[in-house]
Amino acid sequence: MIFPITGKVRYTLTIDPTVWIFDDRKIAVEQIGQETEHNAEEAYYAKMGAAWDKGITEGSRTDHNKPMTREEKDDALRGTFAMPLLPFIMNAEPLEDAAQIRFEGSETLELPLEALPQLYLQFSKDGKVLTDGPVHLLYQNQIIRSVNRITVV
Repeated sequence: MIFPITGKVRYTLTIDPTVWIFDDRKIAVEQIGQETEHNAEEAYYAKMGAAWDKGITEGSRTDHNKPMTREEKDDALRGTFAMPLLPFIMNAEPLEDAAQIRFEGSETLELPLEALPQLYLQFSKDGKVLTDGPVHLLYQNQIIRSVNRITVV
């Protein structure tokens, strides 16, 4: 269950949300909105600083896959998770004249690109892939189900 990110972007992306369960950027749906952008930035720098320190003291590794602990595996099998959309749109590199982002699913919704930090794509429910997916858009108090295409316009 893949979906494209197309439109006014330098690079068209094809996204497979089934692999996001292993991604460190995922967030439990119930935690969305609890962290502020400032805290997220601090957490990022703390994580990068720890990685730098570890690289200096232990040397570099070629295997970057971090094994999941038993607790992380259990959480993944029971949790309901979402992924922030911002990194994917930034990797697609929106063109200068892009102003909106359109989500096509059970309904169509267009939002300004400025809303990106508040957009999340839910990809699992109770540890299982969404049956009406591939993803649901979570924005403020809105849920757009069955999103199967994202277009930057």
